[in-house]
Amino acid sequence: MSDAKPEARDEIESEIYADLVETLLGTPGSFLAGVFGGLLVPTIALFATWDDVYAYLLALMLAAAVCRLHVLITHERTPVEERRRDAAKWEFRYAIGGIGFMTAVGVTAAVLFHQHHDDMTVYYGIVIMTACAGALAARNSGSPRIVFGQAIGTLMPLAITCLFYYNKWYWGLTAILLLFFVSVKSTTKFLHANLEAALRNGRDANMQRRRFKSALNSMSHGLCMGNADGSLTVVNHRLGEFFSLGEDEPPQQLRVLAARIAQATDLPQEDRRAFVEQWESHAALPKTSLFSRELGDRIYDFRCEPADNGAFVTVIEDVTERRRAAREIERIAHFDTLTNLANRFQFQQRLERDLRHIQKRGLRLALLSIDLDQFKEVNDTLGHSIGDLLLRAVADRLRECVRTVDMVARFGGDEFCVLMHATADMPPADALAQRVIETIGRPYTIEGHTIVIGASVGLCVAPRDATTVEGLLKCGDLAMYHSKAAGRRRAQWFDTAMEDALLRKRRIERDLREALRTDALDIHYQPIFDARDQSVASCEALARWRHPQLGAVSPGTFIPIAEETGIIVELGEWVLRNACRDARRWPALSRIAVNFSCKQFQQPDLVARVEAALSAASLDPSRLEVEITESTLMQDTEDAAAKIAGLRALGVRLSLDDFGTGFSSLAYLNSFPVDKIKLDRSFVLQLSHSTKAQAIVGAVAQLTEELGVELVAEGVETREQLALLRAKNVHLIQGFLFSTPKPREELDVLLAGKRADSLLKVVA
Repeated sequence: MSDAKPEARDEIESEIYADLVETLLGTPGSFLAGVFGGLLVPTIALFATWDDVYAYLLALMLAAAVCRLHVLITHERTPVEERRRDAAKWEFRYAIGGIGFMTAVGVTAAVLFHQHHDDMTVYYGIVIMTACAGALAARNSGSPRIVFGQAIGTLMPLAITCLFYYNKWYWGLTAILLLFFVSVKSTTKFLHANLEAALRNGRDANMQRRRFKSALNSMSHGLCMGNADGSLTVVNHRLGEFFSLGEDEPPQQLRVLAARIAQATDLPQEDRRAFVEQWESHAALPKTSLFSRELGDRIYDFRCEPADNGAFVTVIEDVTERRRAAREIERIAHFDTLTNLANRFQFQQRLERDLRHIQKRGLRLALLSIDLDQFKEVNDTLGHSIGDLLLRAVADRLRECVRTVDMVARFGGDEFCVLMHATADMPPADALAQRVIETIGRPYTIEGHTIVIGASVGLCVAPRDATTVEGLLKCGDLAMYHSKAAGRRRAQWFDTAMEDALLRKRRIERDLREALRTDALDIHYQPIFDARDQSVASCEALARWRHPQLGAVSPGTFIPIAEETGIIVELGEWVLRNACRDARRWPALSRIAVNFSCKQFQQPDLVARVEAALSAASLDPSRLEVEITESTLMQDTEDAAAKIAGLRALGVRLSLDDFGTGFSSLAYLNSFPVDKIKLDRSFVLQLSHSTKAQAIVGAVAQLTEELGVELVAEGVETREQLALLRAKNVHLIQGFLFSTPKPREELDVLLAGKRADSLLKVVA
């Protein structure tokens, strides 16, 4: 109690005090016995002597008894909270009646002793008086002050009377009465201390019980405790709430409780007995045990703990959310969240198991690696939300294509895989691949959009192509890449030559990075001639690479690899810097044209990089032409417009390459300020035998003339093509007819003459 706050201590002391006062008025039987015993003294004296003084004393005591009885009855009728609040008042009322009554008893005994009417009457009086005084400690120990007052009122009159006899025997009686008073006082203190301690212990025990009950009922877990015979001693509220058992008195037996839970949760009839027996058997085990049950739509863990003498404690926990979360984590770990197909992790686990299986049984299994065609265009034009819906639709169609024993997985993006069930013969992978291509190729209708995409499929089989998970997946990917390269919407089986090509590709990628680092590349320049005067109008810079071991590597080989790996940005930077540096030495009217790839043009600091290259070479910006394709403009028209404006602000010219091969060339001519258009070589090749091609070339020439834009024909190789082009007013010519791409030294010789007469004779 010493650690309690002062306010708490005061409250506890008030509660104990109220309890002690309640003991004074809480024993009507002993109260009435004391009143009756006290009234005997004047009654006996009156009937023995018929002295009026005893009649007065009896009347006085009767009045006091009536007052005390009134206090007792009023106390009983007063609400407990109110009388406990006014405990001091009730103690005072009890003290007035009790001390007054016992003083009257003492005075009556003293008068009897003094009068000495007869010995027997005196004996009765003294014995009853001392008996009443002796009972005070037991009956009123709740208030020692009242006992002391009553004892003084009872014993002191006779003790004082004996002193006036001036006889040692009478004085001895006084001494005995004083000793009796000391004994009553000591007994009262002892009983009071024990009563107070008992009240405090009882209050502490009640408080502990309340706390225990509160703790039990505020637990997030259900709990029940029982004995070895299965009888229950504790069942908390949470357990009833778990299973909607209602507010009725909880069952007294574990078997009955289990049966009620089974019934309340609609457990199937055949499972109810099993559940009851399961719980009873676990509760009887001598060690901790745990079992789980799905009851209704919830999942519970039952943890049974043994206690002394065969008793048990069962703690019940609702683990539904935890189990559902675990299942969701498991699902996320094994399934693609967008399509709900198996993900890469689950697919690889299944593939690993199947590979072990076929090695033991001598079976075969096929794998299909699937990549969607034109999916990126859907994302770019319609947005990712439509793209996600399209992926879900593709997943649904793939499920329709395969058997239940096959597995479909999404590897991420627009990549899917199908693992066919192992068979003794060659799996029917070709038929499945064609079914996949046809099914995915059917039009989709998504939020009002009609979408048509395709699928490229790579096929491989184990153990022929590979015997490991990584090896088989690599074979499928290689076959799929070759399917795309071969024209898409087709299936391609893996071949070992594909792996050789991959190794060569990786070597080229590695060595190309090294060539850029060591400045081991070259630039060749292909002139663009003006056919009207055979002069060189400009030169296009083209990267060339002579590999130390592989020899001359075709741009058609290393440029796509550079595009795929991102090296194209660094390569384009290298060409720009060196081309500007070389053009600085050319005649002042000669311009240099540099191709910019899509990735290079998308660099956020493109304009600053061009400006830095021009500044480093001290080249007039008007002598630089930046060549881009329509596909570059398609990526982000706003960004492209901003960069074109920045380049034109520098004074750099813009050339649109491969004109006529895109989807919206005329729209770009209207939107972007273009200085030059390069007619794609495919039109030039058809000029000799296609009047449509001639008409298109003539229309483009007329259009560019009216727009004030230069027109260049690419890929001119014959005099017939030249004549047809000139007839259509196309005069800027680029092609082998005039010149192949030349190294810098040979170009210097050509530019020195500025004409192509002699060259034309040789090449033609």
